[in-house]
Amino acid sequence: MLFKLSWKNIISKPLTSGLSILLISSAIIIILITLLTSFQINEKFEKNSAEIDLVIGAKGSRLQLVLCNIYHVDQPTGNINYARTNIIRNHPFVKMAIPISLGDNYKSYRIVGTDLTYIDSLYKGELEIGRKWNSPLEVVLGSSVANKLGLNIDDEFVGGHGIGESIHSHDESKYKVVGVLKKNNSVIDNLILTSLESVWVVHGVEDKEKGSFNLKSKNEVEASHEDHHHHDHDHDYHDHGIHQTPAATLKELDKKTLEITSLLIFYNSPRGKFTVPGMANNAEGMMAAEPSIEIQQLIQLIEPAISVLKNMSFLVTFIASFSMFVAMLNSLKNRKYEIALMRVLGASKIQIFSSIIMEGLIISVFGFLFGVFLSHIGMEVFSGYLSESYHYDFTGFIWLDIEWSLFVGCLIIGTISALYPAIKAYQIDISKTLSKIES
Repeated sequence: MLFKLSWKNIISKPLTSGLSILLISSAIIIILITLLTSFQINEKFEKNSAEIDLVIGAKGSRLQLVLCNIYHVDQPTGNINYARTNIIRNHPFVKMAIPISLGDNYKSYRIVGTDLTYIDSLYKGELEIGRKWNSPLEVVLGSSVANKLGLNIDDEFVGGHGIGESIHSHDESKYKVVGVLKKNNSVIDNLILTSLESVWVVHGVEDKEKGSFNLKSKNEVEASHEDHHHHDHDHDYHDHGIHQTPAATLKELDKKTLEITSLLIFYNSPRGKFTVPGMANNAEGMMAAEPSIEIQQLIQLIEPAISVLKNMSFLVTFIASFSMFVAMLNSLKNRKYEIALMRVLGASKIQIFSSIIMEGLIISVFGFLFGVFLSHIGMEVFSGYLSESYHYDFTGFIWLDIEWSLFVGCLIIGTISALYPAIKAYQIDISKTLSKIES
């Protein structure tokens, strides 16, 4: 009976009740979309960092170095000489050093040259089908790449130079799919993984252009000091080398000139933190960045924007509460005679009080449900844009524990907004109200 009476009062003033529901749902939408986004970003920061202690790469922005080589959402700062990293890779305080070579993509998905420890040890990746690479130009696909591009085992494709939009395609070098990984919920889901040798081969069989890997064959290194005639002869040899097998091309590359984009370092001793970064920073053309420090600085940069959104949601919540309070108070003035008649017909003060409180609760619950529905649907739609732009899998179809707290908060708001009108209804004098109406 109480619910039926409260519901009748709500639908009798659809515009006023609808405005209150809309304002509550607006506050929920702002809060939830902010929380869903920040929760998934933080989750990906934590999962994809994989407790990497240090990133070593070319000099430039340390934050860019971390974002590019761990999270794959920025451009490389450049390349470093692989041979010069031997002293760091073999340092007694270094447990594991995983090389990363970037520079190419296929339909905007990054082709990452590395070794098998990147899959096996860093992200604990498991094969869905196929095998891992054992020769140059063989690739293993992340699950999202395979699904979105429709690639299968033994399919071949040509990578393009650049991160994002291709400058040109490496038509002379075709990659072959030999394996597909299971969904890992990490960055490798959206990567095309291959060996370092694959990257060196691809960039070793074409003329080098600005921004590409500085790879030279042994013949090219020797010929660089010869006259113009010898230079032309070497160029002819290089063109001929395009048709060689990857293994033959790799054999001819000068190991002293091979480059990588970065090294991902893991310490086996806390003392590594005080030794290895200094070695990298003092080396020619190298720089070290600690992911934990750089990500913390990034979070501090975006924290003010998140705070603004939260404060905005609190303001909308206050406006919603005040709007509900005013609407119910005005409604009470028009319903005094109706309430007095209910009292005459046997309704107790407690029943009248409870019906007003329930009215506030119903409005707040509808506002919450409407807000939650639009938040999750909106996040799912927005996740499609994020996935297309950054190749990260976001979703709106997750439930955060804090949503239960938001539900309780809405019930409290509904109760508080209806409390004063309920008290006024409780205190209505039956005889005075009826006598005023009759007079």
